[in-house]
Amino acid sequence: MTPFCLIAKTISDAWFQLIYNLFDKAYSQNIQKGSFENEQYRLQYPGIAVSIEHPYYDIVPTIPSALGIPSPTTMEYIEDYFANYLMNPELAENETYTYASRIQSSMPNGGTQLDRVIGMLKETPLTNQAVVEIATPHDLDVCYGKDGKLDPPCLRLIDFKVIPSGDKLILTVSVYFRSWDLWAGFPTNLGGIELLKQFVASETNTENGPMYAYSAGAHIYGYQEEIARLRTLRSNKT
Repeated sequence: MTPFCLIAKTISDAWFQLIYNLFDKAYSQNIQKGSFENEQYRLQYPGIAVSIEHPYYDIVPTIPSALGIPSPTTMEYIEDYFANYLMNPELAENETYTYASRIQSSMPNGGTQLDRVIGMLKETPLTNQAVVEIATPHDLDVCYGKDGKLDPPCLRLIDFKVIPSGDKLILTVSVYFRSWDLWAGFPTNLGGIELLKQFVASETNTENGPMYAYSAGAHIYGYQEEIARLRTLRSNKT
């Protein structure tokens, strides 16, 4: 099966294109492990590669009011996600990890993983080593969700790259998700990561640039199919 590749102007544009094309490109699978285990099915792409030219504009997907369904996220929610799930490493009760607990994890030589990446980009902006690792090998044994089921991180890495363009240094970010809820997760995750990229750009005196996203498990759940078809004006399933 062929991965689906797209070039989008904004996060909202990418979200709509992915939801719209899903019904032609995806396959259906019953969920054997993870969220909604043995309860739901997924409509899943065999793989996606997404290039977003201007991720700082039009982050929140627009839902025409006549459809009577809510937007999958809000800017307020994205800002809270950035502040509390990407930047604040404190864990709530029963949490085994958050992305922030990995992004802000302490390093052997002092500082945090994010500090190290920012320092690297300041000193050697054209490095290929400015990668924030979210996942660890131990996650397959120790990362349990609040439902008591094994739930290792969906986001695996955040890769910052600086691209020279004339006299400018353009900061880009690439992310990989092992599994990805396209309806609600995609715009919130990328909106928060865009705010993180803006923070890193301000800390490293680089210009904020495009975003690239990849996944071999991008999907919607069965309970989301009806509203996804409604939003995209695709005919109901038979």
